[in-house]
Amino acid sequence: MVAALNKYLRRELDAWSLTTVLLGLILLVPLFTVAIGLGDTGPKWDHLKSTVLSGYVFNTLLLVILVTTLATLFAVPAAWVISVFEFPGHRVFAWVLILPLAIPTYVSAFVYFQFTEAAIPLLVKIRNVWGIEVFQGAEIALRYGLLTILMASVLYPYIYISARASFSQQRQRLIEAAHTLGHGLWSVFFSVALPLARPALVGGGSLVVMEVINDYGAVHFFGVPTLTEGIFRTWFGLGDLSSALRLAGLIMLVVFMILFFERAERGRARYADPGHRSKTRTLRKLSGLQGALAAGLCLIPLTLGFLFPTGQLVIWAYRSWGKVFRTEFAMHLANSFMLAIVAALVLTFIALLFSYSVKLHPVRWLKSVTAISALGYSAPGAVVAVGVMVVIGSLDRMTASVGGGAFLLSGSLLVIGFAYCVRFLAVSLQPVNGGMSRICGSLDEASRSLGRGKLATLWYINLPLLRGTLVAAFTLVFVDILKELPLTMILRPANFETMATTAFSLAKEGRIHECAVPSLILLAAGGLGLVAIHRLILTPQR
Repeated sequence: MVAALNKYLRRELDAWSLTTVLLGLILLVPLFTVAIGLGDTGPKWDHLKSTVLSGYVFNTLLLVILVTTLATLFAVPAAWVISVFEFPGHRVFAWVLILPLAIPTYVSAFVYFQFTEAAIPLLVKIRNVWGIEVFQGAEIALRYGLLTILMASVLYPYIYISARASFSQQRQRLIEAAHTLGHGLWSVFFSVALPLARPALVGGGSLVVMEVINDYGAVHFFGVPTLTEGIFRTWFGLGDLSSALRLAGLIMLVVFMILFFERAERGRARYADPGHRSKTRTLRKLSGLQGALAAGLCLIPLTLGFLFPTGQLVIWAYRSWGKVFRTEFAMHLANSFMLAIVAALVLTFIALLFSYSVKLHPVRWLKSVTAISALGYSAPGAVVAVGVMVVIGSLDRMTASVGGGAFLLSGSLLVIGFAYCVRFLAVSLQPVNGGMSRICGSLDEASRSLGRGKLATLWYINLPLLRGTLVAAFTLVFVDILKELPLTMILRPANFETMATTAFSLAKEGRIHECAVPSLILLAAGGLGLVAIHRLILTPQR
């Protein structure tokens, strides 16, 4: 038995697997630190719990329910009409409905916030006629309503993509069987298609929920105190890092519970489906009023989530571009691209290392290590930032105790780079894993039989075949880092600005027109990310 164990260890433990395990554990340290922080208590936390914590939780849950519900109402009918009907503009709507994903929620918030200013005269009249209590209720309803609309109109593509894929893959035979029982297409939608699509809807909805919990820019701009906003208020407003750490742990616990529910729901949802090959779906043609209604159904979320915000930003940029293009703007742009490019290169390299290690050693424990090390993407950026800051602070104190300089690491870009690796590893790992799985293992075996080692096989065989996948993975990480706001705001060095922080700071200062140019740059980067996703989807199977 001992001999067999030694043989197994010699076979599975090499430089590739050990490096993967070591890196994976390092990337998990901040999340582990946040989890430990759940057990810390103190008088400041007790005060927070007795005063504002319930409000943070209530506002977060309310936003989650409102945004997810409205996003579902935007996404599911649009996905159904795209999958079942053919109408004027059908082909265009099929792909432009995902464009709102290119817009960060905080950028959309800059545009929608103008409605609160336009409503001030109406709110004043309400106060004069019905009193202060009705005025306060109307003002809160306006802020929450606008925030719900803007977030749902930007995030609904997560549900739309999942729902459309499910509707498109459902068997034509099932639809025909429902028709023979006297069901119309909309009756089929409610009685057949929607129940079959439930696992996909749960998956897309869980992404919307996590994005709502993660959001800082939009909720801060509209003055809605959520759990993530609470981290900023507790840490920077009260100077209480331990309570901020506990809040971060609470958020991470909620997110992991959502992930567990989503996995459990998908696991329970098993629906019988005939094993025969599906017939090609025949789209029902709509024209006249019906075609116009179908197009209008698709146009509503597209307008709210993309056309209106983009159009308003273009107008503002035209009015203010001369004020924006200064020396500091070029520096902020260079900062953004430098951070995003370097971090994306590092993350793509780590993803390649992890994926190739699993290919060399396809054992369960190594697959589990790589999967768990990518959990940082499930945690909000503010949570990751708190965990990283606690870890780096401990390292700084250790360095200072042995004669090193204080804040040696905390004031450097290495910290924010490490945080990006913790947060966005999954973004690079998933496409690289997919690309690696499409490479036939016999190619590696043939390379080895010719005397090439593992590194040479990776360089001469796998890398050329993964070129497109690696470019797409790099692009996705680059775009996500460019748009990241809460993590960057917490961990950036002093006087270090990126496009995201520049746009947010300009908007907070009331220079709303000037924030349009950096916002449009972020929007263009988001469009680049959608192109990368499209490339990954259309990558041919090898």
